[in-house]
Order: sequence, then C-alpha cells, then structure tokens
Amino acid sequence: MFLTSFHWRLLKRLLILFPIYSFLRLGFYLTHLENYSIYTPTDVFISFFYGLRFDLAALCLVNAPLLILSFLNCTHRAFLIFERVLFVFLNAGAIIISLNDYELFNFTGKRLSIDFFYIADDIVTQLPQIMVFYWYFTLAGFLLLYLVYYLDSKFLKVSSHRFKIVPHLLVPIVLLGAFFIGIRGGLQSKSINVQSAFVQGSNELGQLVLNTPYHFIRTLKSSRVVTPRFIADSRIREFVKVPAQTFAQDTHRNIVLIILESFSSEYMEEGYMPFLSSLAKESLFLEKHLANGRKSIEALPSLLCSIPSLLNEPFPKSTFQGNKITCFPDILKKHHYTNYFFHAGNRGTMGFDAFTRSHGFEKYFSREDYPSKEDFDGTWGIFDGPYLKYVVDEISKMPEPFLASVFTLSSHQPYSIPEDLKGVFAKGTLEIHESIGYADFALKEFFDFARKQSWYEKTLFVITADHTSKLGSKKFSNMIGQYRVPLLLFAPELKFEGDFDFVTQHSDIPHTILDFLGIPADGMSLMGQSILSPNKRLAFNLVGGAQYVLVENDGYSVLKEDEHVAYQYNWKTGEITRKGKSEDLTLSAYLQYFFTSLISNSFELK
Repeated sequence: MFLTSFHWRLLKRLLILFPIYSFLRLGFYLTHLENYSIYTPTDVFISFFYGLRFDLAALCLVNAPLLILSFLNCTHRAFLIFERVLFVFLNAGAIIISLNDYELFNFTGKRLSIDFFYIADDIVTQLPQIMVFYWYFTLAGFLLLYLVYYLDSKFLKVSSHRFKIVPHLLVPIVLLGAFFIGIRGGLQSKSINVQSAFVQGSNELGQLVLNTPYHFIRTLKSSRVVTPRFIADSRIREFVKVPAQTFAQDTHRNIVLIILESFSSEYMEEGYMPFLSSLAKESLFLEKHLANGRKSIEALPSLLCSIPSLLNEPFPKSTFQGNKITCFPDILKKHHYTNYFFHAGNRGTMGFDAFTRSHGFEKYFSREDYPSKEDFDGTWGIFDGPYLKYVVDEISKMPEPFLASVFTLSSHQPYSIPEDLKGVFAKGTLEIHESIGYADFALKEFFDFARKQSWYEKTLFVITADHTSKLGSKKFSNMIGQYRVPLLLFAPELKFEGDFDFVTQHSDIPHTILDFLGIPADGMSLMGQSILSPNKRLAFNLVGGAQYVLVENDGYSVLKEDEHVAYQYNWKTGEITRKGKSEDLTLSAYLQYFFTSLISNSFELK
C-alpha cells in the first residue's frame, strides 16, 4: 500500500480546519475585547502566534480517529458515509463548544473543562440545554461546519488512485509521527499542557493562547472533583477567616525565596545542615512547619499561591490548572517588583517554567541559561554550589525592589556531588545525607557571596524545602513527621519579636511575605494565614490520596469517608495517640471552601 487519497484527504481537511481555529480565537478576542484593552497589539499578536501550536494539537487530538480509519483504505460506500459523518461529528463538537465558550467564559473565567459539568453532575442534561440557551453560537457552529462539509464533499473526494510517493512501510510511521508531534506541540523535550499557554505572564493572554477543544480534551483525564457538602455554605464564614495583616515593614524591601530540595527537619536535627542550623539562630525559625505535599511539583502552588495539595493529582496538572488564581508574585508585580525564578534543571522540568511565568514571574532561568556546561551534574542540572553563585550575580542585576526565587536540586536522587568535594561531607545513615551536607555548604557560600552585595541589607530571605525525602527516625516516620521541613525568615539587622511556637504550613508563606511588606493579599486563597499575625494556626494535607488532615498545635484530625477522628501529636517525640471521633467542623468547612472555590474559579469568601 502506498500513500492513498484517504491520507491526502485527511491532510487537506486539517489544512482547511487550521485557519478556522485562528478565526475562532479572533472571535473569542473580539467577544472579550474589554479584557484585552490593557495589552498592546504586540502582546495580542504573540498570543495568536503561540496559539498556533495549541490549534495544531487540538486538530490532531480531535481527528485522531480519522487517522486510524485512513489506514483501512476502504472505498465501500457505507464506509465512506460513516467516515464523513464521523469527521463532521467530531469537528462539529469542537467548533460548537468553542463558540458556546464565548459566553460560558463569562461565568467560569476559563476555557471550558470537564469540571463545568460536575457542577450539575449530569453532562447528558447539561450539554443540550447549553446549546439551546446559546442557540446563536450553536447555529453559527453548524453553519461553519456546513461550509467545511460542503468543501469536503465537493473538493475532497476519495478515489482508488494511489499516490506512489511514500513507500507503504513508511506511511504509518510518517503520519503517526506527524500526529504525535502535533499533539505534543512540537519537538521540545516536554509536551505542551494547559500551563504552557500562560508564558506571557497573564491569565487573559493565556486564555487567548488556548483553544476550547484542547483545554476540554486535556481535562478529560483529570480526576473528578465534587464539592463536599458537610455544612451549609452560609456557615463557612464561621470557620474560614480572612487572614489578618498586622506586621507591615518597608513595602520596598526585596524578597529572596529559597526552596531547598528534599530538606527534612530530621536532617537538620541530626546535624547534616550545620550552616542552616547556625542561620536559624539569627532568624525567625519555625520548628513546627509543614510542607503541603510530598512532591516538588506540589510545592509551588502552596508556596506561591496558598493552594495546598488537596487534590489527587498536582494542581498544575489538574482540571483546574487554567483557573484564574492570584499568587503573591502577581501582587508584587502590580507593586512594581521585578520577579525572577531560578531553577538549575532543564527547561520544562515539572512545568516550573510555565507555572511561574503564568503566576507573576517575568523571567524563568533554567540550566540552558547557565553559561558553562562544566558544572552539569550529569543528570538533573547544575550543581548547587556554582549555580547559587550565579544566582547572586543575576540577582545583583535585578532592578529593585525585587522577588528572586531559587529552587535547588543537588539533594535530589542520585544525590550528585562535585568530584573535588566528595568525601568532605558526612556519609550519614541514608544515601541522601551526603548531598544534604553539600547543599547546605552551597547555601553557606550563597550567603557569603550575597553579604557583599548592596541589596543584601534590604532583603528578607525566606528559606524552606519543597518536601521531605527518605527518613530514618521514628520521630519523623509518621503521619505528620513526613511533612516536617524547616522554615526560616531572615532579615539582616531585623529581629522578629513574639512567641512563634505554633504550627505553620507552606500555604502561609504567601500571606506572610505580603504581611511583612504591608501589601494587601487581595484575591488570594484563604487556605493560609500570615505567620506574623495573631490568627488560629492550621495546616492542611492529603495523605495517601484518601485522608484529609488538619494539623493544629496539639494534634491533628483526619477525615476519611465521613469518619472524623482526632489524634494527639507530640512534636518533640513524634508520638501519636488516638483521642477518638471529632465533632469539630473546621476541616470540613475549609475543604468545602477549597473545592467550591476551585470549581467556581474564585477564592472570594462568599
């Protein structure tokens, strides 16, 4: 078999449909023109240009069944009718939901996704009524599809002629490869996803880059999320509090957020972090601090946006990744901060570049931006030692005030250490311990270098870890201990006065930074509180994908399948004692607020 007219017709169909998707994007832009009045024509043009690969990806996803049929090479009349009906059905759906989404976007604030239908919990009844209510968009969609059908039937007929251009063995390889590349959005190392559309640092422009069929299809594989109904919505305000802001330092102080890879508090207690331990004595050191997740990809939503990891999949990969969320870098950007994010790993790793660019960071620095290949660790990226010195150099070039965030990587498996430093740090009892010693040493060099810079005295350093790693002690190998990571707030020549012996979490850090600067946290999630304000202390986690956990100063409670049980937790020994069933509705209220906010695309307290 050679390249048949079936294959040619499929390619021609895609060529006809491709400009239609740009036309649909133009309609979306004109329908929501007020959202784009603040952007320059260049910004909008770039969004349309970036959108081309999302259009290609959507076309390949929607028409993948036709690719399979093209290899059957059947010219029977019934088959040809079926193939044409399938083509019209698939693309009619894509075009009609794109047009209906012009109006639905006003209610959801994002492109249509599967979670829209979870609101009513019945896709069968929702879809027809939506099409009827917005009949004019549906009609426009059918008219557009009729045009496509007319062109298809008139100019794209199937013949028995075979084009002897590509040998039959290469046909499936070439076409399947082309579709695969199209769905991935190119030949880059990481496939595009919804977050990839937000690289211009604006939610509005990101929504313009996207198209509705792509966004909808990508969310089909996401776990279903249903709002739990524990209490009446009107009672949520009894438990969920608007974070207080009381600290208010210099609003122009610089911020450096350092996220250490896999630094458990256990390693600090056991002496593998001598520098961090010494710095803690000069800092506000929060000993009862918890990460909100167990993976690096779960850290950024909580550290930047006060969104704890309470979904069964990381937020940046969930059906809500296209939501309009407010993160503290977004707020600082509005207050004229320069925001850069540094990570020594490959560009695209865990979607850090797309997530940070879409939530307030103007630049993302990766391994590819580092000037020397000699410092590559052979696996993940640049060794922490040279990379952190490079970060100091780059920070010194940033206009003030600035937010600089750096994510280290040397303490990640396989725990690489530069050859000239092997044997310098304690081997310890776990394979990670030596690399923790090296990462701690690199952090010391970072501060030694930073102290010589003009911006150092005017900077608040916030130091924590993304999550824990391998643990060796009974004290930390438990429900709470597996989330315990260090948190330090260090500002040269500034002392934090007060009693800070209480539980804190990653989701508190955004509110804390804004409180420190005296900047309102308008629009941000209420799943965190400022550490510097006198509010009740809580921390949230999802353990094992099934147990929601609320941690407080003297213990924690677990909600699993409507069973709410309280436990006593000893922070000094790690000992856990079951107390019995709990009637406290705090965890239930926060969960209801959290999931309602995600589905409604607004964290405003109703």
